[in-house]
Amino acid sequence: MELSVFSEWLSNLLDPSAFKDYCVDGLCVEASDKITRVVTGVSFRDRLIDAAIAEKADAIIVHHPNGFWNGDNRVLVGKFGERMRRLMQNGISLYGFHLPLDGHREIGNNALIAKAMGMKILDGFMVEGEKPVGVIAEFERAYTQQEFLAQANVAFEHGVQNALLYGSKEIRRVGICSGSGASGIEEAISLGCDAFITGEIKEAVPITCEELDFNLISCGHHRTEIFGVRALADKIQNELHIPAKFVDLDNPV
Repeated sequence: MELSVFSEWLSNLLDPSAFKDYCVDGLCVEASDKITRVVTGVSFRDRLIDAAIAEKADAIIVHHPNGFWNGDNRVLVGKFGERMRRLMQNGISLYGFHLPLDGHREIGNNALIAKAMGMKILDGFMVEGEKPVGVIAEFERAYTQQEFLAQANVAFEHGVQNALLYGSKEIRRVGICSGSGASGIEEAISLGCDAFITGEIKEAVPITCEELDFNLISCGHHRTEIFGVRALADKIQNELHIPAKFVDLDNPV
């Protein structure tokens, strides 16, 4: 497939222009004019380039386009320059989709976390630009705190990292925002949530949960964001018939 056609398909699917993001969303590096094989991963890093080379891929799609965040100088020296050389020498283009791959209602991280937890999506929240990033979801019945934890330990391969259970003993409505999404706690509370699911938390989060009598679990930044890039690889393969493989290079944070 022509790279321009592939780029248009991704843009139509993920609608990056609708999000106010703090990194490049879309094509970051153009190293070839064709797409014949794709590798996806959570974060742009050396070992993902290694995997793409081993797979003979000519495109990498990541959730975290490291080196292309707002504020990065993008000067082609040092480790960043080395990565760019490897991409160009091996004809591997690079795409990044950050918030668009959190907020997508079919293959987004948060929608898929809700599905894995056995919940129905009610609405979105945490709007960034024109669209919400997080989702508000609900169980068919109220879960006890321990049932909620057990369900999360099934949904996430590596289980729950932090369980801050200061709130309601019965949990039905839940706010979900993967990665570093705990900034949405107070909005989730205002929307009637009993609990929040996120990836990693800052030092102040346990204090906030304790003082606001709220439940929150964190399951790892990387580990809550494997869902979107994995589903995107499946969608590329199924709809475009381009071989695509998700490569999980685990990160405990």
